[in-house]
Amino acid sequence: MKIIDSHVHIYPEFLKKERDKIAAREPWFDLLTSSKVQKWGVAEELIEAMDAAGIESSFATTFAFRDIGLCREMNDYLFDAAKRFAGRITPLAVVPPTDAGAPAEAERAFDMGAAGIGELFPDGQGFDMADAPQLRALCETCRERGKFIMFHTTEQAGHSYAGKGTYGAREAAAFCRNFPLVRVIFAHFGGGLWAFSTMPEMRLLMRNARFDTAAWPWLYEPRVMDAIFAVGAGDKIFFGSDWPILGFERYAKLIGKTSLAEEEKSALLGGSAEKFLRQEP
Repeated sequence: MKIIDSHVHIYPEFLKKERDKIAAREPWFDLLTSSKVQKWGVAEELIEAMDAAGIESSFATTFAFRDIGLCREMNDYLFDAAKRFAGRITPLAVVPPTDAGAPAEAERAFDMGAAGIGELFPDGQGFDMADAPQLRALCETCRERGKFIMFHTTEQAGHSYAGKGTYGAREAAAFCRNFPLVRVIFAHFGGGLWAFSTMPEMRLLMRNARFDTAAWPWLYEPRVMDAIFAVGAGDKIFFGSDWPILGFERYAKLIGKTSLAEEEKSALLGGSAEKFLRQEP
């Protein structure tokens, strides 16, 4: 069974060394990297973890800053890693969507081999995921190049935690309505947007949307995955670990407690993500 991890983060060494200096001007970075669950990981460590877990490839991103200069540095590190580990790392570039230079940096990233843009942080980067004018230039670039965007979304219920943010299913649905031709992955189960798949109008609205399982061990019981497949959204959910803060073994245990058939597990663990990359329906 081919396993694709659709949500991992890698960081250049200097980011950890200069953490305090960067955090002083990047509040979201400060918030997340001061959390007790924060872990750092470079490309070589990711490949070691992938080999140990039997993961063939990963959608890898870095950290999405407000500052476009920092984003360029993150992207350069990512492209170098993808070149060194060709076929193992599928790079996702980062840009601040409202920066005038974002479309040009996205174009550069796509020319360098980026499969998409993300994981973008609405709260952290100061943009509104439901505001079409703010995102139009970047989304048009992605649409023209046939690339996708990944957004950070979370469940707008339950306890508060560092990095949760204020964007969930409502804003994700608004993005789908505003940009129906832009393929999109909403991280962390899309804040529960998948649950509306039984509504005909929402199923139509979400044709361009996919979701990942990042942070599943901290959020939901195993049976959430049975529910996702039961409502007909099983082809829209991708395994994503959020490595390095969580590893594959935690997810393997959860999947083992579901009622999924083998072909459903295969789709979850890589089949659906592979079709998405190939732009298959």
